[in-house]
Amino acid sequence: MALGSGSIVGSYIGTTVAEDTLLSGSAAVTPQDITSSGGSLYQIYIDNSLNTSQQVYLKLYQLTASTVTSTGVGTAPPDFIFPCAGGAIRQFDFPDGLAFAARLSMLVEISAGTSGNTGPTNAVTVRISHG
Repeated sequence: MALGSGSIVGSYIGTTVAEDTLLSGSAAVTPQDITSSGGSLYQIYIDNSLNTSQQVYLKLYQLTASTVTSTGVGTAPPDFIFPCAGGAIRQFDFPDGLAFAARLSMLVEISAGTSGNTGPTNAVTVRISHG
């Protein structure tokens, strides 16, 4: 995975963007910490255009532990799930912010809900603006 983080200069909602561009296969279901404390989500961008026949689900977890791995991917219920159809790009905007209380971790997989731990065949790009 190639999780990166950067600051946004100017009057953009959210102050930090986390981006991962290599979410596929087993790497996609390896949780990545976005932030180590609570805050708010302002924008989520999911580019699933390389997986024309696979819908994907971005799953976000709020946990006090360092990663979702300690609770088991496929068994711990995600706090937020954002779907993106096969071959699509989807953006979710939260102008007032969607609050989260603890460390936030993400993963991408092809099963809705809690079950499943299979990543998509091809890379999915995810960008999350938070602050």
